[in-house]
Amino acid sequence: MKLRALAMAAALILLFARVATAEYPEIRRLSPRDPLFKQLQADLQRYFQASSRLAEPGAQRPELPPLKIFEVRVPESMDLFGLAARLNLPYDTIATLNGLEGPGALEPGTLLLVPSVPGLYVSLEPENTLEEIVLSVTANSRIGGREIQVVRRGSSCRVLFFPGEGFTPVERAYFLNILFLFPLPTGSVSSGYGTRPNPFDGHSEFHRGVDLAAPTGTEVHAARDGVVITVGFDPVLGNMVVLGHDAGYQTVYGHLSLIEVRLNEEVRAGMILGRVGSTGYSTGPHLHFEIRRQGSSRDPVPLLPAIRERVP
Repeated sequence: MKLRALAMAAALILLFARVATAEYPEIRRLSPRDPLFKQLQADLQRYFQASSRLAEPGAQRPELPPLKIFEVRVPESMDLFGLAARLNLPYDTIATLNGLEGPGALEPGTLLLVPSVPGLYVSLEPENTLEEIVLSVTANSRIGGREIQVVRRGSSCRVLFFPGEGFTPVERAYFLNILFLFPLPTGSVSSGYGTRPNPFDGHSEFHRGVDLAAPTGTEVHAARDGVVITVGFDPVLGNMVVLGHDAGYQTVYGHLSLIEVRLNEEVRAGMILGRVGSTGYSTGPHLHFEIRRQGSSRDPVPLLPAIRERVP
């Protein structure tokens, strides 16, 4: 009898420990038959009703329902957008709360945080490029925000919560992997990003962009809306143009035979900047294309969906 009582006590202690260490309650079925799913939908309904009253002329600011956080596992055969639709939440809400850098980051069985109030959850300690972009945009354009602590993947992190807000166009473009356009109407990658032999002396060097082979005179297009911040000649890159973009990005276009834009000119994505050439340190006609963020080069391949199949 005493052993049985001890066993029961141990079981209760273990059960309590599991409950006490669980950060958030888990929604196990995406169905109203699950009480937590039903509670989440009721909380969201209260939020949407409060938000709609806020839009009425002369309405006083309604009190928003308190923020609650649940957990849910990604079901088989459901991507982020399907899950967001099933939960009645914007996909950017789920993405920022969980630190997702793109929609392809999910696998079935992944445990995600799900909030009862939609909005943006801006990490104050970025762990990937998207979080860096969102924090940069927030510092320049978002006002307010409430700092909260969340636990994701077993670690506590600080985020600024902006109820009801969503991605800006540049944040959305990066998340959907369409931040930059391919800068040529056609062309192939003759040299990729990273360490490579120098084409002249064979010594190892770090190539900070990609070389896109194309005939002399091929149009070179702006990869994104921006402002011309550099026009000139570089001993290595020859005739070159540098564009400045939102969120601290820059794009570099080198070895041009002709430049067709002026310093400080505003350009739109797809606008002609110049023509392919072989000026500077070059073995033949091609475009040196580079992407930088906050002064540091980034591999262009993940940021240019059209370029992937052309990498040797």
